[in-house]
Amino acid sequence: MTEEDIDESNQLLVVIVDVNPNQLLYARQPGSFSRVMNSILTFMNSHLMLHATNRVALVATHATGCSYLYPDPDEAESKELFRQQDGQHEAFYQFETVVRRRLRTVINMDLHSVATESLMAGGLAMALTYINRVVSSLGPADRLSPRLLAISSTGDSAAQYINYMNSFFTAQKLNIPVDCCMLGQDSGLLQQGCDITGGVYLKVEYIERLLEYLIWMFLPSVPVRKMLGAPPPIRVDYRAACFCHRQLVDIGYVCSVCLSIFCKFNPVCTTCHAVFQPPKIMPAMKKKKEAGKGKPAATAAVAQKSAK
Repeated sequence: MTEEDIDESNQLLVVIVDVNPNQLLYARQPGSFSRVMNSILTFMNSHLMLHATNRVALVATHATGCSYLYPDPDEAESKELFRQQDGQHEAFYQFETVVRRRLRTVINMDLHSVATESLMAGGLAMALTYINRVVSSLGPADRLSPRLLAISSTGDSAAQYINYMNSFFTAQKLNIPVDCCMLGQDSGLLQQGCDITGGVYLKVEYIERLLEYLIWMFLPSVPVRKMLGAPPPIRVDYRAACFCHRQLVDIGYVCSVCLSIFCKFNPVCTTCHAVFQPPKIMPAMKKKKEAGKGKPAATAAVAQKSAK
């Protein structure tokens, strides 16, 4: 692939960010939430600067639901830009103003919540529906190259396993790569999603380096990434979550009708209500009786022939 074959125009970047204020990362590092959001806004502005036809969207996931931060669903669609402030580009100022206003509204919804788990799978589904709506509104000659980026500091959520898998396989069918940037800890389910859709998975240990990693790993489009020196791929944990207790299992029982996974045998599938017979217990093998006392069978037979 040459530089002439790469087209950086008409790129749609949809970012799903976990804004739950009860996350352990934000409790351990005061002020880290502001640094994370500033890095994300700078990264998305950089995407807009790559080409005039590029677009962005930002979805926030929290404990009580998912919300659009940009574009603002409460405002009527208008192409009027905000007045320039301190030499900043009007489009960037409009983007940051709308995101910060919507972010305050979303955070106020979770002030009295103590849940540390966010609906990241719901955010992925909402981002896919937004991409589908944008693609459906294009003309016959128009084209768009969408991709997703999930940013979170929450680990695995086995309770959302089915929703995760539905989103990943939908993105794979639509040819939409899903990238993931984890802050402080890993997520096996998001690793699977990145591997299924051909995206990039990265774990960032230090918040101070977040913007550097975002620009280096996630700003280039998929064709450009093949020309860059990316870190080697990591081993993907493909363990599945059981449908009964929502726990990741290494070995389990799979329904032959709907492929539901269970950690213990269940005579009736709770998903499709198929009935199965309990596993049969293999009978114990009977030991051969010895022909002579304390002698093997072959030795006893030879002894009888010699006696005759």
